[in-house]
Amino acid sequence: MGTFYRSQHELVLIFKKGTASHTNTFELGQHGRSRTNVWRYAGVNAFKSERREELDLHPTVKPVEMIADVLLDCTARGEAVLDPFVGSGTTIIAAEKTGRRAYAIEIDPQYADVIIRRWQAYTGRDAILETTGETFGAVEKQAIDAAAKSLEDAS
Repeated sequence: MGTFYRSQHELVLIFKKGTASHTNTFELGQHGRSRTNVWRYAGVNAFKSERREELDLHPTVKPVEMIADVLLDCTARGEAVLDPFVGSGTTIIAAEKTGRRAYAIEIDPQYADVIIRRWQAYTGRDAILETTGETFGAVEKQAIDAAAKSLEDAS
């Protein structure tokens, strides 16, 4: 992986928009949550067998619990959260879990599909393409059928 040593940390950057005061739900233990800048979560950097399925989807899947804790500490229920590098969709699932509104950007279409599948598995709901009202499954089937037809036409 290009280095002698494996990282034992994950960087999470938190920004806010506007001039309102920061949301802080832990304030050094005043609200029952005492936090340091070192948090421990099972599986963050592990390549154990139980993480294999997640790591097959995306090489840097973050634990939902970790991102949910960030959202609980720094946002209020119903607020918007933006992840411009959403990767495997952990932020979207954490937002769903904590009652936040997630907005996400992913440059790689392959990972966009992974994100949708993870969200559907977590929520039990179908993702809907807003412009057409079609489900993700229907759009995916159309893409597979079009690719198969293209292969047939090429042979």
